[in-house]
Amino acid sequence: MKLAKPEAPLIIVASGALLVSSASSMVAPLFFGMVVDAAQKSMEELTRTVLIMFGIYVGGSLFTMARAWLFTLAGQRLVARLRKQLFTSVIQQDIAFYDTNRTGELCNRLSSDTQVLQNAVTVNMSMLSRYLLQMIGSLALMFYLNASLTGVLLAVVPVVSLLAVQYGIFNGTIGIMAQGAIALVLWYGGKLVYENTQDKSQGVTPGILTAFLLYTLQVAMAFALMSSLYGEFMQALGASVRIFALLDRKPDVDNMNGDILGQADGCVEFKNVTFTYPSRPETKVLKEVTFAVKPGEMVALVGPSGGGKSTIVNLIERFYDPDSGMIQLGGVDLKSLDPQWFRRKIAMVSQEPTLFACSIKENIAYGKMATSEEIESAAKQANAHNFITTFEEGYDTLVGERGVRLSGGQKQRIAIARALIMDPVLLLLDEATSALDAESEHLVQEAIDRAMKGRTVIVIAHRLSTVRNASKVIVIDKGEIAEMGNHEELIAKGGVYKRLVLRQLTAGSLYAGNDNLDVNTDVKHSVNLTLEKEKQ
Repeated sequence: MKLAKPEAPLIIVASGALLVSSASSMVAPLFFGMVVDAAQKSMEELTRTVLIMFGIYVGGSLFTMARAWLFTLAGQRLVARLRKQLFTSVIQQDIAFYDTNRTGELCNRLSSDTQVLQNAVTVNMSMLSRYLLQMIGSLALMFYLNASLTGVLLAVVPVVSLLAVQYGIFNGTIGIMAQGAIALVLWYGGKLVYENTQDKSQGVTPGILTAFLLYTLQVAMAFALMSSLYGEFMQALGASVRIFALLDRKPDVDNMNGDILGQADGCVEFKNVTFTYPSRPETKVLKEVTFAVKPGEMVALVGPSGGGKSTIVNLIERFYDPDSGMIQLGGVDLKSLDPQWFRRKIAMVSQEPTLFACSIKENIAYGKMATSEEIESAAKQANAHNFITTFEEGYDTLVGERGVRLSGGQKQRIAIARALIMDPVLLLLDEATSALDAESEHLVQEAIDRAMKGRTVIVIAHRLSTVRNASKVIVIDKGEIAEMGNHEELIAKGGVYKRLVLRQLTAGSLYAGNDNLDVNTDVKHSVNLTLEKEKQ
């Protein structure tokens, strides 16, 4: 009722039309019986009665049309508004919500459940009211006409109607009962008509019996249809529980409000951060992680797969909040900052970039009102301009759902252009070249190297050339910081990082002429010496 409040005027008018149409359906059988009696008196009375009955039918039909139209209109408006509210609530949820809820179920809430609820609060409520009024009004008129015949009807018809709805399985038995009930009513009604022919002061006229039979059908139908509505109301109840659970849910990570700093310098600090994913509460992904990234530094996160590197990037974007500890941006707790503000200062290029089913131009400028010159400049910096201009429609080329019309390298370069156009203070790179062929990797890496200049950069990488040039290398292993330092320091330590380098060199040596690792001679020499010692 609260949701339908804006449609109150429509519903009030529709309810008025409902009362009039129900009244017409209630008196129509009475006039039908009067027609039967009038036919035995005179043509003049018959014509007058039929015209009155026709007027009742026409008036009832017009009000029925108004009732149906107004209730349907109110329902469509309600469901449109409900879908908007529900969609708004869904897209405001945090990432953890989508880890535990499937997309298909959420789409079902928006489409099917809202439609079920619409039918329940408008059309089905209208039908319930109509059948209830029809049943009560019909019974009242039947008692007024003849109480004894009404008593016979009430003794058999409702019971048979309810049994017929509850047990369609016993069609044969129910059929016999129904026919027997009709036979009993006809016999008793016929007896009353016979008594009336013998004495006008006794029994009922044929017209009254006809009206009673029509009222019998109305009452039986009202009972049966009201029973069938029960299942639909139960479906609506289940749908409403699911819908209101989504509408009432508050995201754990609030995407609105918060402080806005005068300037973001790109400084990032992790202080004793512990984190578990909501979908896997039994597994600690990060354990007491502490490190700092100074403005303008390039920090490389390396380590075995599943160690927690991508989780660190997700926490910086505040897709999740840590279970304990603190993450600071510019010396301020990330939780206290306005997410919409600080996310404009951060750009991320992931391993599998997300492109939308629109044009290349719109994908690059997503999140910013950019000019054509800005878009083209970002594309050139990302090594994307040349391949874009080879397309017939250039920057207006549609990329397809999730960018299916583009190659992996092309998608990555558009994602880099999208990051560059925001002119971010902090750039996050999550293994952006790991799934590319050699030529695409070279072009993408060139674009990444260009994007890193003059910015604070946190990069998840395995290429030794990238790691070697980092100001700081943080080795993440099993959710903990195993080692920290620059490339030379970690090689000299002979720990986890050195083993990772050895593994890459060993894998690289299996392919003739493959030297993509790009390590300097001194490092390669020290690694080779270590390999010789380990063999001995």
